[in-house]
Amino acid sequence: MSFEIEKLVDQRNKLASDMRSMVEVAETEERGLSAEERTTWDAMNGEYEAVDGRISVIERANAIDPSVEAAIGDPVTNDVDDAEARSLAFDALLRSNAPGVTGLSADHRDMLAVMGAEARAQGVATDAAGAYTVPEDMTNSIETAMEQFGGIANHATVISTSGGGPLSMPTCDDTSNTGALLAENTVDTEQDVAFSELVLDAYKYTSKIIRVSVELMQDSAFDLNAYIASALGERLGRATAAQYATGTGSSQPNGLMTAASAGLTAASATALTHAELVALKHSVDPAYRANAKFVFNDTTLLALKGLVDTDGRPLWQPAIADAVPATIDGDRYVIDQGVGSIATGVRSVGYGDMSKYIIRRVKGFTLVRLVERYADYHQVGFVAFMRTDADLLDAGSNPFKVITQA
Repeated sequence: MSFEIEKLVDQRNKLASDMRSMVEVAETEERGLSAEERTTWDAMNGEYEAVDGRISVIERANAIDPSVEAAIGDPVTNDVDDAEARSLAFDALLRSNAPGVTGLSADHRDMLAVMGAEARAQGVATDAAGAYTVPEDMTNSIETAMEQFGGIANHATVISTSGGGPLSMPTCDDTSNTGALLAENTVDTEQDVAFSELVLDAYKYTSKIIRVSVELMQDSAFDLNAYIASALGERLGRATAAQYATGTGSSQPNGLMTAASAGLTAASATALTHAELVALKHSVDPAYRANAKFVFNDTTLLALKGLVDTDGRPLWQPAIADAVPATIDGDRYVIDQGVGSIATGVRSVGYGDMSKYIIRRVKGFTLVRLVERYADYHQVGFVAFMRTDADLLDAGSNPFKVITQA
């Protein structure tokens, strides 16, 4: 962590601690915040938001800063471990503007052959470049970039499968059945268990084509692997995050907010109340509330930050470092920009156990390198594909519910 970020984080944590302390004092004295205290709290909140914004900008700038990788283009040697060797070979492939692997060294071609990286399409022919399954380190980078856009994906249960055939997950709701007292020498009775299943498919997503100039690719100080991974991941992240949140379930994932059961309908089309948030929480069975979180977008968070409880204390409490997370009415929350903003008929706030939302990803991202197609521009095109599906694992016990605006 840079010295500048460290200072800002300390400043943010100090503000958060002071804000929480002010509310805790009022709670201890069994009262709300006075007008003067509320003015002070609002001022600290504004400063907290400003500092938090500066931290985000610096972290984002650091994340996309090109790094120098001196080993790029060097042959693979025996003293380089397998992971690094695969990474160097794949980086060399990305930088090449020759069809297939013809522009690579023998060592790099051998490493790609060992990886099984080239996977030529059996159906519609692509450009002479062919299609490649990206190595694990690049896969991880793409997934990290994707998750920047999907708060739901960070808290769901993610399952990776080697193939894309239908994935069946059995479900059972036995909550209406109980055991019973049994007298001595009395014949017991039977009670069947009813099973059903959740089936996840594998819908294909594309990053769309990214074109890179040959001059930029050949610049050894430019980390092309990181750039491509970040760009492809962000595009795929935007596409999938929106549907993990509100997908229809018809020829696409069933979004968490779509699949969830109705908790209640808000009285207003343009606002929410503390009482409605409490009612939503208690509409979820206590068995799921221990691991429950709120879900909404950043615009809704802004609206909720203005809410107070019956004693006038703010519902939103800021995070203090990693030990004390930010909360709404004592519960943690997840920001996902794919969730709709407060408006007529929108499912604006969700609450429940997000681990019951299952995301299925077919293992491996496929990268296609288009050499011939853009040769007259002296450019190479890159496009990535992934397959995924998602749905809420709900046998009828409703682990996650939503508020719908009037």
